[in-house]
Amino acid sequence: MILVDIGNSGLRASRVAVGRFFKDETVYRLSWAAAVASLRKPSPEQETAPDQRWCNLDDSPAFDWLVSRFSEFLNESWLVSCVQRRALDQLRASLKANGLRSELKVVSHSDISMSIDVIAPEKTGIDRLLAAYSAYRYVNDTASKPRPVIVIQAGTAVTVDLVDESGVFRGGAIMPGLGLSLQLLAAGTDLLPWLGNHAVDVRPILPGKSTEQAISAGVNAALVGGAAHLVDRYRSENPNSADTKAIVSGGDGHLLIPHIEKPAEFVEHLVLRGLSYIVP
Repeated sequence: MILVDIGNSGLRASRVAVGRFFKDETVYRLSWAAAVASLRKPSPEQETAPDQRWCNLDDSPAFDWLVSRFSEFLNESWLVSCVQRRALDQLRASLKANGLRSELKVVSHSDISMSIDVIAPEKTGIDRLLAAYSAYRYVNDTASKPRPVIVIQAGTAVTVDLVDESGVFRGGAIMPGLGLSLQLLAAGTDLLPWLGNHAVDVRPILPGKSTEQAISAGVNAALVGGAAHLVDRYRSENPNSADTKAIVSGGDGHLLIPHIEKPAEFVEHLVLRGLSYIVP
């Protein structure tokens, strides 16, 4: 089974053998900027990795490259979490062009065995639900008694959600992620530059001695401070939740985890893990 997580600024794909949960399999990535429409400044250089390509949503060769990573498994089914429909269309086209001989299934809310206590469950992002379900399973599958969990996904947006001890998704908070914050600063000003995500360190220089250092310090503070504040509120405002564990994931989760009060743990690829839990 090929598992695919399509987000607003990238795609991650991995293969798991039948009967196995996702653990440490190779993950291939396509990355693109979740661009602000009003941005009229040069895009920054971004760091890359051997199993990653930067592209735009119309870059068919990049999607062909991704599909080619799984060329020997084209008889297997593909299970997809998607919040970016243009990217899904490109993936479908590449699979068809490269001879996919099995099905592609897009996961819906009804595929996840978790109660959802929000105003409009059908409007909750499937990635948030899969991450929440995955984090709850991660914490509780070996626990002696059910425990609530705080789930932090640091991607295009940073979501900080709560799953109670019964496994019910209670909702959460959404704020701009690192890349989006950097773009918004550039788009909303005349002179501030658009920095790449890699310009922001876990603990940036303070006070910043240049515009770039000042942006790095400020964006980091907003990201870390916002997430830590929300975790503190969950723990202080919910009965018996003072020791609720926070599970941190997402591409920028490494910036957050040093600043989240324990108990907290960084777990990579929560959405892919969640997909592996619901493989038919």
